[in-house]
Amino acid sequence: MPRTLPSQALRLIASIAAIVLLAAYTAAAAPQKPAPPMPTSQAQLEARVKDLETRLAAAEQKAASAAMEKDYITRVQAQYERYYEKAFNTQVTILSVIALFITIVFGLAARFGFGIFDRTIQLKLTEASTQLRTEFTQSLEKETQALRDANSAQLKALENGLTKQITEQVENLNIRSEFQFQFAQGLAAAADERFADARASFRNALQNYKLGKSKQLVSKRGGAQALRNIFVLVKKQNKENFAEIAKIELVDELYNNLEDELAQATLTLRWLIPVLFEKNLPPSQQAAPAPKANKTEPTAPTKAATRDGDE
Repeated sequence: MPRTLPSQALRLIASIAAIVLLAAYTAAAAPQKPAPPMPTSQAQLEARVKDLETRLAAAEQKAASAAMEKDYITRVQAQYERYYEKAFNTQVTILSVIALFITIVFGLAARFGFGIFDRTIQLKLTEASTQLRTEFTQSLEKETQALRDANSAQLKALENGLTKQITEQVENLNIRSEFQFQFAQGLAAAADERFADARASFRNALQNYKLGKSKQLVSKRGGAQALRNIFVLVKKQNKENFAEIAKIELVDELYNNLEDELAQATLTLRWLIPVLFEKNLPPSQQAAPAPKANKTEPTAPTKAATRDGDE
């Protein structure tokens, strides 16, 4: 067995030590005491040897126990070392696994969390973009509608204004054209000695002159000329009582507010001056109409004229 050699060696060492101690003790005790008899000394020596052997056995037993205890302690220590090493390795492995697991969990959590955060941001951005687009579209539609309404109103106002201007221009052109046409018709009828038709045409021309007088569509000279021709025709139609007929003609409302035109007409029609003067007098101061003559005077050929010298 492996423990046999150490036990024999220890026993040998213990025997040598016992012999040495015994020899030393004998040497020290020899000078003091006389040597006992041999039989007694032999018995004591044997007793001493037995005692030493007993002590040696006890020492060997203790040594064996100590060796066993040391071996046990060594094995226990080795077992504990192996246990603690295994426990440490197990703990390290567990901690490594836990750390790896935590790392994986945190990595996955971070990845999923970042993905969720990114999706949330994208969703919010999409919602904000949609809302901004909707608001911009609504605002653009409102502004476009407002601009369309404003343009429609402006176009309507412009159209109304243009229509009004065109209407006024057409009316003015009609008045001017009608005056010229009636004036020309009067001249033509007077040249054909159709004095009634000529007089009616000049009256129509004078009426168109009054319609455009505020806008000065026809010159004042043209209006005065038309008025003069009316009284020229009155004299041509009524040789005897043309003054009375002229007075009756002047009562017509057609000649209201034509003082300047009448004044221009009197520049060539001198006989019209007393008629106008008498017309402007109060009724109490106006002269009675003269009696008509019984005889008739021969009438001379009449011609349409535009000057007093032709009368």
